[in-house]
Amino acid sequence: MKKFITSITLRNIRNNMHFAFMRSILELLQTKAANLTHITKSLAAFEAIVADEDAALDIVRRYELTEQIHDEDRRRDTAFYGMREIIRSCLRHFDADKRDAAIRLDTLFEDYKKAPKKPLPEESADLHNLVQRLEALSADIALLGIGDWLNEMKQANDNVVAFTASRESEAAARAQFKMTNIRSEADAAYAEITARLEAAATLEGADAYSSLFGEINARISEYNTILQREKGLRHNNKNSENVDA
Repeated sequence: MKKFITSITLRNIRNNMHFAFMRSILELLQTKAANLTHITKSLAAFEAIVADEDAALDIVRRYELTEQIHDEDRRRDTAFYGMREIIRSCLRHFDADKRDAAIRLDTLFEDYKKAPKKPLPEESADLHNLVQRLEALSADIALLGIGDWLNEMKQANDNVVAFTASRESEAAARAQFKMTNIRSEADAAYAEITARLEAAATLEGADAYSSLFGEINARISEYNTILQREKGLRHNNKNSENVDA
């Protein structure tokens, strides 16, 4: 059967984008294809599934903390490397007391130098221990004036721990599981409708469906462009993190 509708890899779309795409297609079909009897039942089922996805998305949003975790992770890494840079610069300080403080702190940091490159839970545990040991050297911290850096790292690390616990809670897992199932149902319903439309166009002639297919493909093109842009951003962020490290 000839393909009239552009492909889109729905599994790669984030939850909110997935719903926005499905709602966009539904609204288009309700406007442009409501009188096509061969998709009436499929369209009604699709409408119900999109409504379910909307409700599920509201629940999932309460637990989707991936972006916040990423932000706080970068924040604690920035504080870690910032503190170490200041400490190392003080190893050559003209003030002997500051040099000695820097030596003690640098030796301590050496034990945790790989922490920012570890998986989230391991990094969280390492930085928690590092903060405790740094707080025991409060005089050295104060002498080098890096107390605010220490507080920044501690706060960001605590946030990562809290956000990760919330994201991985049983309720969050149930919400995400439900969302995954509903997305699968929506994908199947979308595939059924597009297959029926393409079959009808093959049998009846494509001219009668050209306007509808054109608008569907325009929406798909828009979302494919967004997906490519996000893929590029993820690639750039990964490279940037490697350079920063």
